Amino acid sequence: MLEKRCSRSKRWGILSVSMILVMAWISATTMAAPLPGGTLDPLTIPKYVQPLVIPPEMPTATVQPAVPGVDPNNIPAAKYNIAVRQFQQQILPGGVWNTVNGRSDAFPPTPIWSYGPEQDLPPPGYVAPAALGSPGANYNYPAFTVENLSNSPTTVRWINDLKDPVTGNYLPHILTNTVDQTLHWANPTGTGCVDSGLPQQTDCATLNPAPYTGPVPIVTHVHGAHVNPESDGYPEAWWLPAANNIPAGYITTGTLYTQYDSSTGAVQDYKNTVDFDPVPGAAFYSYENSQPAATLWYHDHALGMTRLNVYAGPAGFWLIRGSYDAPTTTGGAPAVLPGPAPSGMADPNFDPAVRQTIREIPIVIQDRSFNTDGSLFYPNTRAFFDGFNGPYVGDANAGSDIAPIWNPEAFFNTMVVNGTTWPQFEVAPAKYRFRLLNGSNSRFINLSMFEVIPTPFVNQVDAALIRLINRLAVRFPARAARLQARLVAAQNQRPVRYGIEVPFYQIGGDQGFLPNVVMIQTGSAAVLPGDGTIPAPVPLPDPMQALLMAPAERADVIVDFSGLPNGTIVRVLNTAPDAPFGGFPDIPADPATSGQVMQFVVNNALTVLADATTTSPLALTMNAEPDITATASVTRQLSLNEEESAQVCVTVGPTGAITTVATFPAPNPNIVADCAALGAVPQAPKAALLGTIGSDPLVANSPLASSPMLWRDPVTENPALNSTENWDFYNLTVDGHPIHMHLVRYEIVHRQLFDPLSPTFAPIGAPIPPLPNELGMKDTVLTYPGEITRVKATFDIPGLYVWHCHIVEHEDNEMMRPYYVGTKPQGFPVP
Repeated sequence: MLEKRCSRSKRWGILSVSMILVMAWISATTMAAPLPGGTLDPLTIPKYVQPLVIPPEMPTATVQPAVPGVDPNNIPAAKYNIAVRQFQQQILPGGVWNTVNGRSDAFPPTPIWSYGPEQDLPPPGYVAPAALGSPGANYNYPAFTVENLSNSPTTVRWINDLKDPVTGNYLPHILTNTVDQTLHWANPTGTGCVDSGLPQQTDCATLNPAPYTGPVPIVTHVHGAHVNPESDGYPEAWWLPAANNIPAGYITTGTLYTQYDSSTGAVQDYKNTVDFDPVPGAAFYSYENSQPAATLWYHDHALGMTRLNVYAGPAGFWLIRGSYDAPTTTGGAPAVLPGPAPSGMADPNFDPAVRQTIREIPIVIQDRSFNTDGSLFYPNTRAFFDGFNGPYVGDANAGSDIAPIWNPEAFFNTMVVNGTTWPQFEVAPAKYRFRLLNGSNSRFINLSMFEVIPTPFVNQVDAALIRLINRLAVRFPARAARLQARLVAAQNQRPVRYGIEVPFYQIGGDQGFLPNVVMIQTGSAAVLPGDGTIPAPVPLPDPMQALLMAPAERADVIVDFSGLPNGTIVRVLNTAPDAPFGGFPDIPADPATSGQVMQFVVNNALTVLADATTTSPLALTMNAEPDITATASVTRQLSLNEEESAQVCVTVGPTGAITTVATFPAPNPNIVADCAALGAVPQAPKAALLGTIGSDPLVANSPLASSPMLWRDPVTENPALNSTENWDFYNLTVDGHPIHMHLVRYEIVHRQLFDPLSPTFAPIGAPIPPLPNELGMKDTVLTYPGEITRVKATFDIPGLYVWHCHIVEHEDNEMMRPYYVGTKPQGFPVP
């Protein structure tokens, strides 16, 4: 017995010496500071230990929702009944992933929102992801993919079910204290409006600086859909959940709530107010899918809170498929693109046999920050953005027009791909098709792929240290957890050796296939002619540029792993900045955190017979639709603007610290001069605005000027039905803005520099053609500072739509405008 005790003591003594070596190894790494965020340090999150989640196909409705007291025959049948609900998901390492990877990570699950089929209610304690067939398993972040056929309509009943499943009471916003009531927002309270002359209504701004904590409004928008206006997800068409405790006086639908059932022709709008769908807390939408094959996505669009609702999780892919525009081979035969995609109830995540066959995968990339309890972090004060501590709107002691909670942009320190942090995906030495989406709120991404050069000795040492930490955890779990976190932080900051760049092939963009395959690599892009040859690469605008994607842009790419040896690691890197993007060159993202996205590992054992039949991207002949041939009947000059405060003067110190030096009780038309007299400047940005450019119609020969406009201002863009127009976006700010137009699919004509100080905003130099991978149809375009970006579109469905910046923080504070196609009927509620 004594011998055993001595032996045990010797083992623990050796472990103590080993831990000294652990500490020395960890301390040898210089700690860098990632972006600020929540209480969870991103450097403590192990990378590449969770598998890539592959979103399955969204199940169709098996039954229609039951409504007490309503004959089921009187409930319209929808192809999908899709609800937004709250549940938990293992986004961080731990939980279900420990059963997959054999690790013992202890990060807690994250409360999240997402869409799923109404008939599959997640049970108490449900944590996504889960094997298909288990209760609640159809709920996941991102949501499952809705599959559609071109020109085949789809009907969806979207249900706001953000309520407690036991009590039936509404759930407040999952991002605590972040809903800013001083913006022009949905305002279900129906009180306090200050910007409309009607204090009792929804969809307005108030002077109430307190965060809203009531039931959450939602309205779903299918981004990129060529769709009727009643189903477009207009920002004022929101609705609340059918909760038991909606406060008295709250209004349950937005100003312009609409529904449309294409199977019966039933419409609910401002003229036809009868609710034809008796399901409470829902809206019935119909989608024509009248467009070629494309990668679309669906997400919330509620007025003044899109940034919060989307960040909370609810978004998914909406794929339209069609064969008539598919690529062919160089000989004219139909091409075989990598496939299959997930379909039906086949489980691509927890059934290895199914997962091995999947070759087409939608991938959404987002930046997020977390707290140590696993919850999402989103800032609840303007001070997070620039340190400005007030005064704010609603301050009783001083005048201000700066919103207290809204942040002009928000950048986060952890990369989340398909709902897990920094995942790894084992791939066969074969071709894969990835439908990429930048689903971030504000972050631009610039994607490239590089082989990782193995470091066997370092890996062996890490493995030994992890074994020692696991042994320590038997008696001292808290100490072991702290040491493991420090080891992970050291690993995350350790320089990585990268080998050759792995080029990949873009075959499609926002709205379908490109006219030519484009081979993407850093600093250049080759346009493949479809005859099996590779011409000299076309230089990209800057040697830093690879696949640059603004928020909401999509890229349909093929990655060919077939020439890579077994065990090869290919890492996806992001070299866009951790800050607003205005063009290259720029400071790249933190290489230890947001500069890494995910990685692939080649595994020969995953090869299947179908891999040999896939067409090489070098042999594809694209069959994209031609450019718009109609001549534009109208050219609209439109402006992108940043608004400064009209009430608050500040100074900015050498370290960036902001000090308020004066305020005015009301908007001051001489704010710039009055601030300058104090050695100060107006606080900015107050908001981001869209507007028009033109001369003063009351002054002869007056110079051109930008006229920024608010969301509530009358419609200024009113294209005639079936007209083709050029829209010229003049970017008068220092940031790039991704401009999205609802309804239309447009082509980029060109970009051109202009002189913002010229009385005519005179163009400078020759027009700049779009990049090869920007050709084809789009719905979101990157507009660079100091440039005119011209797009051409045909407006072929009458009704009310919007155009806006898809930096959703901008969209939520005035960088969105309504537009109307055709002649507005008398009595239409939008002026």
